[in-house]
Amino acid sequence: MRLKRNTIIILCVIYICNVSYLTGCNKDKKNIKIGILGTMSGINSDLSVSGRRGAELAIEEYNKASGLGEEKVELVVKDDKNDPIISLRAQKEFIAENIPVVVGPYTSGMIVDSMSYLKDKNILFLSPTVSSDALTGIDDNFIRFIASTSGQALLLNNMANKNKDKKFAVLYDLENKGFTDALYNNFKKLLERNKGEIVLTKTFSSSLNVNYSSLAKEVLDSKANALFIIGDSKTNAEITQQIRKLGTNIHIYSPLWSNTADLIRKGGNAIEDMFIVGGIDFSDKSMNFVKFRNAYVDKYGENPTFSSVYSYETVEALLLAIKMGPDLMPSTLKNNIIKIKKFQGLQGNYSIDKFGDNNRKYMIFKIESGQLKKGD
Repeated sequence: MRLKRNTIIILCVIYICNVSYLTGCNKDKKNIKIGILGTMSGINSDLSVSGRRGAELAIEEYNKASGLGEEKVELVVKDDKNDPIISLRAQKEFIAENIPVVVGPYTSGMIVDSMSYLKDKNILFLSPTVSSDALTGIDDNFIRFIASTSGQALLLNNMANKNKDKKFAVLYDLENKGFTDALYNNFKKLLERNKGEIVLTKTFSSSLNVNYSSLAKEVLDSKANALFIIGDSKTNAEITQQIRKLGTNIHIYSPLWSNTADLIRKGGNAIEDMFIVGGIDFSDKSMNFVKFRNAYVDKYGENPTFSSVYSYETVEALLLAIKMGPDLMPSTLKNNIIKIKKFQGLQGNYSIDKFGDNNRKYMIFKIESGQLKKGD
């Protein structure tokens, strides 16, 4: 009697498991989990949030196009809160959760100091926006979908040379370690080569209570004829507003890091005539970009940023690598991406070299009537 009862129980369990499988109740076992790490909350979140949205669109499109029974892709989101200690903790969590690949982080300061820990770990990081020179030319478990800082420094110097701006003040944020110092040094070297000079250098930490009015006064007192602000969009907008309140029309130059929707939204008229590095051209009429931009606006109610585009393209490249197989090991995915080498982006082609570095070309823009106008 007991044997018969046990047999019935076993058959019921098998039946329930089969029904669960057929109805998708064990969907988690079929999902491919991809991590995404960035500053998803707080005052410096614009870059990461817009990037996450681009990644979400790529995954939604992939899942929608997948056939019945095919594996779906799921994003596992973690917030580093713009703190390298929290970022490292999140990286360790991804490893413990056996998530093989993570899109992010979104700023150099959230990964540069972690690389010594991560180098022998079974995980791959794909960053859409980390451009620190400290990560260039290294065979590691980090691939980036943005070019290094040297290209930004060159573009900005070329524009400064064209504008005959030779005496610069530089304000830069210490929060994004690895990026801001590298960009500053690259810019300084090129400026001096062009017979220019930096007459004032001031650093600050945007996470602290910074007196931007005082910084603006120091810039004015330095007699500089141009200002280079290396900060995020919110910080840049605040500094620029303080500069303009002093009644000066000094030329202001900014990096790609500042180039998000928050700059124009929060900067208002103060940021008119600013020269800024760009990663995408919003006037581009190519079919793939227009389709992406429309989908992004429909879903989120605002225009995408370069971070949105680069994140979308990062996930697209990852999905190609996943399709190549034969497994989801980080080393396999890395090798597949490097093997593909050349990728079709939303605005032209780009390539990844054997070290996982990107060769994208930056562009220079001038802000006119609240719009980014492509420079020469």
